[in-house]
Amino acid sequence: MTDSDPETKHTTSSPASVAGAPDVRFFLPQGPPLPPKRWQRRWKTGIRVGSVVVGAAFVGAAVFAVAQGVNASAHFTASGAVEVDCASRAKPFAPDLRQGAPVRIVDAKSGELYGSAKLDEFRKLGSGICLVGFQMPNVPVAGLYTVEIGDRYRTLASQAALQGGALLS
Repeated sequence: MTDSDPETKHTTSSPASVAGAPDVRFFLPQGPPLPPKRWQRRWKTGIRVGSVVVGAAFVGAAVFAVAQGVNASAHFTASGAVEVDCASRAKPFAPDLRQGAPVRIVDAKSGELYGSAKLDEFRKLGSGICLVGFQMPNVPVAGLYTVEIGDRYRTLASQAALQGGALLS
């Protein structure tokens, strides 16, 4: 057998024993920079100005969205209802509590009026109970509210109760 026969040649292949092996590189050496294209040279200023304008528009939109989110969390829509007699649409023995009666929401501590509406949403439930309700948008967030219906009826309600549709009795 000769050394030129591949089947009979037994060698060890370790990095130190491989002499004369080509140097393997995964990346080619960096060549000269390519010249910029004509349109890149011509529109360089316009691209930069356009990028600044678009970036400023995104920043403006973000500020607007944050401001709207803060404003929306400072107000809520209050709603509530009173159980009434289905025939007269008024609460027995309380003539002020009837359909069309004025509703006012007042801060319980300061007495500041936050909004007014009317009891105008009549609903007859399947169980034979009738409710007259109200909705009042843009009520500022506070700790405790006084709900006034008509001239004589007043009750305290929390923000959570008014957000969930308080049943006033």
